[in-house]
Amino acid sequence: MLSTIFQKIIKPFTSTPSTQRWHKLSFIDQSLTHFYIPLVFFYPQNQVSAMPNGPKQLSKLLSNSLSKTLTCYYPWAGSLKDNDTIECDDSGAEFLEVQINSPMDKVAYHPDSNVKDLTFPKGVPWANSVDRALTVAQLSHFDCGGIALSVCMSHKVGDASSVHCFLRDWAALTRSSNTIRPSPYFVEDSILLSPIGPLVYPVHGSNMDKCVQKRFHFSSTKISALKSSIAVQNATSNEAVSALLYKCAAFSATATNSGSFKRSQLIQFSDLRAMISPRLSPNSIGNLLTMFSSPIYDNEEDLKLPELVTHIRTSKNNLSTRNNVEENEYVIEMLDAYRTGKELFHKRKCDMYVSSNLCKFPLLQDLDFGFGKPIGASIAKGPFNKVMFLMRTYDGGIEALVNLDEQEMSVFEHDEQLLQFATLTAH
Repeated sequence: MLSTIFQKIIKPFTSTPSTQRWHKLSFIDQSLTHFYIPLVFFYPQNQVSAMPNGPKQLSKLLSNSLSKTLTCYYPWAGSLKDNDTIECDDSGAEFLEVQINSPMDKVAYHPDSNVKDLTFPKGVPWANSVDRALTVAQLSHFDCGGIALSVCMSHKVGDASSVHCFLRDWAALTRSSNTIRPSPYFVEDSILLSPIGPLVYPVHGSNMDKCVQKRFHFSSTKISALKSSIAVQNATSNEAVSALLYKCAAFSATATNSGSFKRSQLIQFSDLRAMISPRLSPNSIGNLLTMFSSPIYDNEEDLKLPELVTHIRTSKNNLSTRNNVEENEYVIEMLDAYRTGKELFHKRKCDMYVSSNLCKFPLLQDLDFGFGKPIGASIAKGPFNKVMFLMRTYDGGIEALVNLDEQEMSVFEHDEQLLQFATLTAH
């Protein structure tokens, strides 16, 4: 079904100065394994064929602009020297071009996420410490003439906001060589310095054992209906959708546990860039995150949507009352895991659900490489069970990419309350 056309290394267009040779990793960077954030974007045949030279020039065009982008984002073209340092040695990024013998829509919307994940470099998405470049991109051609462009970028260098900056600037440089040179600011360890010196090994990685991903589409109309049914004043789309997904997932876990409720909690991440003083530029690159969480729920009766939304909001608002560098809950948890040698969040003694909101990143709007905006975007299966990603769709709705184990997913995807507001994405 898939054949490789070629694979090559793309080096930065200009050599990285010796003064920028060493990129020091922050405490969060060091705590994460070298796993990749994997995103893919789909472009239909009519957009691709409208290019002056058609799809034949695509790989050359993308390779050249990737080289220029890596000049500015040089740590992603380097190599991991040890757990606390990247050597910016211009090792380069991997770029693959492949042919997938199928129409684009049969892959992009296939109910089996493993088929959609053919658009990613094999074995790279969310993989822990594989011996690959820190950036791996793949251009996939479909039988119909459409294409997919995927990127896997090492989480060691930066978070989703950082990846968005890279992709936005790569797209801009592909559209026009006269684009103003990108100016990312690499935070390194200047803010979240390790309190105990360099970490010998990371503590937070991926685990996709028995992980299944399904996608659920919430139209803007259904999101409005969901908010109305919750009846919490000014509930946001993220609050409403995250609360519903978490409740239905927790109920699915109960159903597969002989009807016995499993203690659980919802975790969400928040961007530090606008929360610390002085504020950081949106172009700041690094893992600049903290987290907030719901209470731990001990009973099924506690999982009512209005209360869930209220708890999510209260927990997020509490971030404004603390110093999110010195009292960073995510840092505290990973420091404890490192010191004790136990699993992350082990003290909480409950199931942990994570909702990651990518809706604030205008991925569909910003990723025009000169052949129009993508008609869809997705993220590979993973990085572990009980993780939910929210992504904006063109109709103003949200697509939720839900990762659960097989048994729980078989219950979750038939949840009546969920299906009142969401549609399983599949052809």
